[in-house]
Amino acid sequence: MSGDRDREQSTIRITVDVTNPGQFLACCGLLELADRLWPGAEGWFEGGVFRVAGQGSLHDLLAVVVTHPPEAIATLDNGLSVKPLIAPLRFSFDGGATQSMTIDAWMQIRSEKGQAVATGNPPWNFWSGQQTSIGIWLGLRTALAEQMQSLQFDQFESLYDQRILLSGRFGFDPGAAWNALDVGFSPNEQGMKVASSAAVELLAAVGIQRFHPEMADDRQSFDYFTWGSPLSPMVAAAAVAGAISVPPLRHLRCRVVSRGSYAALERSSLVRKGADCE
Repeated sequence: MSGDRDREQSTIRITVDVTNPGQFLACCGLLELADRLWPGAEGWFEGGVFRVAGQGSLHDLLAVVVTHPPEAIATLDNGLSVKPLIAPLRFSFDGGATQSMTIDAWMQIRSEKGQAVATGNPPWNFWSGQQTSIGIWLGLRTALAEQMQSLQFDQFESLYDQRILLSGRFGFDPGAAWNALDVGFSPNEQGMKVASSAAVELLAAVGIQRFHPEMADDRQSFDYFTWGSPLSPMVAAAAVAGAISVPPLRHLRCRVVSRGSYAALERSSLVRKGADCE
């Protein structure tokens, strides 16, 4: 941790509601990408803001996200085939010249009838039906690129709250607001557009790759923790899971709910208050 120096040199500032699990994971994704683009970047939560100390702006980082489309991986290195529904995405930061990462938190390998198979990894495989991981990503990427062209520079700080109508989502952002338990059906299954944050959906998909919350045994809820001092992605990932405590912090719990044949996340609740919390 570099303390006050990093606080003074923070180049990315974005407002965040940490009770929105999608926004929280999107902040983790911001830190992950910032460190890959500008090695040594550190991030932290400060009140209702997430800050990143790095060498570029939020616009610079998002421009990289929308510039190069990922590659859907149909066959794993071990030879296993993967359905397009949950295909891992290989993401390049510079056209494949040097840096890349693979996003596949929604997929797992397990044994079925004595055979290794690639299958969904609950709860992160929120979608189903005709949607595919690459299709969702590309749709969100296009939406974010268009949105970036219309936003003023000072609006990027509130980007998570700049929702637009989307028909395809990964499912991290509960701010989409449609609750199938109330309306009786899932808007995803009907191909309906819902007000969502493309930035939250994309960045959260990146964040969940390294930043794993503490999952309950039934995988129907999970706990996560914020952190209040500048941390690298490797250390911050431990803080998210509660393996280390970096006050001031918040301890939150999120529940997974069913919406038709889709899963979704509810808004989180605060678990603990204390001297080490904000």
